[in-house]
Amino acid sequence: MQKITEITSRENPAVRHYIRLRDKKKARREEKLFVLEGLRIVLDALQYPYLVQQVFMTESVSQADADKIPEKMQETGQIFKIPDAIGKSMSDTEHTQGVFAVCRMPEQKISLAPDGKYLVLCQLQDPGNMGMILRTCDALGTDAVLLSQCCDLYSPKVIRATMGSVFRVPVLEIPEPAVLLDLLHENQICSYAAVPAEHAVSLTDCRFSGGCAVWIGNEGNGLPDSVISACDKAVTIPMSGGAESLNAAMAAGILTWEMMKSDQK
Repeated sequence: MQKITEITSRENPAVRHYIRLRDKKKARREEKLFVLEGLRIVLDALQYPYLVQQVFMTESVSQADADKIPEKMQETGQIFKIPDAIGKSMSDTEHTQGVFAVCRMPEQKISLAPDGKYLVLCQLQDPGNMGMILRTCDALGTDAVLLSQCCDLYSPKVIRATMGSVFRVPVLEIPEPAVLLDLLHENQICSYAAVPAEHAVSLTDCRFSGGCAVWIGNEGNGLPDSVISACDKAVTIPMSGGAESLNAAMAAGILTWEMMKSDQK
């Protein structure tokens, strides 16, 4: 069993490093590290060898839960026991479970397949929406999620909302939408722009055959006109109620379900 090191000061370098990674996107990106909070997501991460570098557990963590960590922790990692007060300073939630981790970012190596099914998020800015969309894609078996000019995938709010799906869903980040569109076209993947427009094909009449990528835009402004015009087709979700539009995560869920269902027809 691994040795558990006790930390008694908030000024400990390991604690300060965790807090810096929690708060600073630049630090996360430069070091290719991010933080986790919560027993379940830390245990999820420990299923993937060598992703977890450090685990912190407060004194209030039950012995039964604490015993689960060393069993799965790689020898290359470190385990720390910390006072509850330090745990509160590290926490990004109102009621912390007292379990934290520093984790390596999974490698973004994805080969786009001509028959693959992809969801593209363009300029999405709400962490909750992104996390929920990753969970949906995990549940439905989407081949990958592609990101362009979105909020930080590895922010604590996004990671928490994914409920561990961030470790299972392949993600590729390409800043420029035009570059991503060209990459999809080069791989013979049809791009569908999701828009609330009358000229678009109704989802009830759309058949996502072969390789395809559905594009979801910003929560308030939707997809840029340049992206819509560059996509191969435009698709819309027909609505008969009074609402003018759907939440981005809800729309993504409906469209992804239909896209993945096409493989079963």
